[in-house]
Amino acid sequence: MLVVNSKPKLGENERPPTGNPEEESMTSRTPTQSYSPVLHRCVVNCLRATRALVSICVGVVLCGPVLEASALPPADEILRELQISDRDRQRMREGDIVSWTPTERSDRELAFGMALLVKTQAENLSGLFHEAEAFMNVKVIAAFGKIGNEGTLADFAGVKLEPNGEKEARRYLAAKPGDELNLDAKEMAAFRALKSASKDHAVPTQKVEALIREGLLARYQAYHTKGLAGVAPYARKSGPHLLASDELAIATKQSKLVEKYLPSVYDVIVNYPATLKQGDEFEEKFFWMNSEIRDRPTYTLSHRMFFRVGEAYVIVDRQYYASHNYNCLQQGAMALPTNDGTVVVYLSSVSTEQVAGFGSSMKKSASRVLLTPYFKEMLEALRATAEKQ
Repeated sequence: MLVVNSKPKLGENERPPTGNPEEESMTSRTPTQSYSPVLHRCVVNCLRATRALVSICVGVVLCGPVLEASALPPADEILRELQISDRDRQRMREGDIVSWTPTERSDRELAFGMALLVKTQAENLSGLFHEAEAFMNVKVIAAFGKIGNEGTLADFAGVKLEPNGEKEARRYLAAKPGDELNLDAKEMAAFRALKSASKDHAVPTQKVEALIREGLLARYQAYHTKGLAGVAPYARKSGPHLLASDELAIATKQSKLVEKYLPSVYDVIVNYPATLKQGDEFEEKFFWMNSEIRDRPTYTLSHRMFFRVGEAYVIVDRQYYASHNYNCLQQGAMALPTNDGTVVVYLSSVSTEQVAGFGSSMKKSASRVLLTPYFKEMLEALRATAEKQ
């Protein structure tokens, strides 16, 4: 399925779906304790961005319009193409959640997949979208907001340097190429100019916040207008600047199964926004979020896409900007009807330097050990809720 590289103010009843377990328990439970300080932040972000995505994959899209689809094969054929064995497919029928590691194209990419059988019909699952909104009651989410179609500074009014605003403002004022902050050269120059203009070494926290809002708006508008081609690079100390757009494009183009069976979905994801002339065939939403990770604000820009393809339902979450901790994230989930119920397949890929370099394979293995039990717990909760419908 999808191989994939997400408090101020929304509408009165609107909240973006997301979630996260308690941070303390994540560190205490891991059997690979030596890696947890390094990987903790990356894993928290993966969980925050993902938890309710799976919860709503068979929710939002159920209410959406139907795309013109190629003939979808039976769910078993899809699972075989994902190289899920006959034994694991039988385990799914018996109630197990199976997991596997998709192909990774670089030492920065951390990918994983899971699948389960939900013994209910897809039409019985639409209420899960509304229930998923409750997952926003998570302490790691400090703030979030929906971005309007054109995007204005007012959409980002809730972006604050919290927690530890002055300390974080100093980081921005001293920003230089590296991975402490994901900024391009133009953004860093603006913060340096602000620092030079400040008197008596005072920290102009509110002015730093204003520049952050302007930077987030500019990144949103560039992506909204040009898609991945509009994503500004991250300046790094050595070597070429990192292009989150390249990481996301590679992740998307690896999705051979989507290209084969869901060409309309694939075209939207790869060519966005060129295919938006078909905008009535899918639903999309844009959000910013501020996650409190290790006592630092982490700003994320997220593009959520929802599709209905025949009797299948697809959701894609593309996080094309993160201010630090990781570079980008793309994840997807599909709900496929079967004679036994609905098969839910979830795959994700995050790009982060925290699993790169020396010992990359061991770091990735340790990350999966950390991630697996939380995702399984989340999926079990999804199934329990769905089967009560």
